[in-house]
Amino acid sequence: MGLVPNVAVLVNAPGVSPAKVVAAVRKILGGGANVVNLHDAKYQSSGTGGKATSYLDLYKQAATSCPGLSWTVLAAIGQVESDHGRNAGRSSAGALGPMQFMPATWKSYGVDGDGDGKADIMNPYDAIPGAAKYLCANGAGRGGQQLYRAIWHYNHADWYVQKVLNLARAYAARYS
Repeated sequence: MGLVPNVAVLVNAPGVSPAKVVAAVRKILGGGANVVNLHDAKYQSSGTGGKATSYLDLYKQAATSCPGLSWTVLAAIGQVESDHGRNAGRSSAGALGPMQFMPATWKSYGVDGDGDGKADIMNPYDAIPGAAKYLCANGAGRGGQQLYRAIWHYNHADWYVQKVLNLARAYAARYS
């Protein structure tokens, strides 16, 4: 099809069986493609504290892995980096996925958040907990200047840190 490697494609086909869409997409893209049916049970909430069903749920769950880290910081990074997964392709710097990890950083901080045996940089169930792990390793849970430095490590620009912190405050004001 001429798709760029490591790019996610979301297919929405109202009124068509998701399993049929998956089969058709797999046939078109071939065996090397990772085709995910978001209607699978493993991606659905059980209603009793099951899997996250939205980016908001993912941010909130991932933040719990780093005491002191607010979900709003993860949400702000997700918005700046990919507009919550809407633009998760390769950046001009080579970063990938909904949280825009550099592949070398992902090797150290990637997480298998959905329990499928693979830490997938393009999968938000993996990428968002990976971002929490990376931020926590850089001191984000301690707040203040440590949080600032952790975000700066995510993207080495003061304007970026300010944008993330401002968005995090806006999320906190709206959703907390």
